[in-house]
Amino acid sequence: MIVNIDDIKIKKRIRKDMGDLESLKESLRLYGLLNPITINERYELVAGHRRLEAARSLGWSNISAQVVSVSDKLTLLEMELEENTQRLDFTQEELIAGYTELEKLKNPSLARRLLDWIKNFFTGINEASDERRREKELSAKRLLWLAPLGIFLIFAGAFFFKKNYISTVVHVFTDIIAVVLIIIGLLNTVRFFILKK
Repeated sequence: MIVNIDDIKIKKRIRKDMGDLESLKESLRLYGLLNPITINERYELVAGHRRLEAARSLGWSNISAQVVSVSDKLTLLEMELEENTQRLDFTQEELIAGYTELEKLKNPSLARRLLDWIKNFFTGINEASDERRREKELSAKRLLWLAPLGIFLIFAGAFFFKKNYISTVVHVFTDIIAVVLIIIGLLNTVRFFILKK
């Protein structure tokens, strides 16, 4: 449930030092509150004091809270201690593996980006609505001529290079453009025939 932060009562707590809240505040700014705080039915804080203070310092007026039916001091203290001791932090190896994977996802290699582009190029062909399917088919059909154009450029470049009408640099540049055109043309040809089915 969503609770007004000003309605939450903070009774005597074991934790006195909130520590540095900056990284927690940054996490709240980026991702919101991932784990709600815990309060009882009288809006007394049971668990999540640091999260509450970080949200308050960010100027939040409301916060997500889980309500538990506990009011006796013994159980409240047990829950506070449990919340702050019964968690297992990542090992150094797990942290390194996690951040390595995160870096790969944030900055994929050229090969990964190319594979993702090809995958996205063909994804959703069968699930697309009839109108969207026709649009994709028409788009692919418009680009069918690129493969023959690329083949023509390769032969024309070879012919003009052999006759010394163009330099080696221009010939190589023409061949690169031709190969790109052939690849795009072939991908769209495959896409067109898949959509035609």
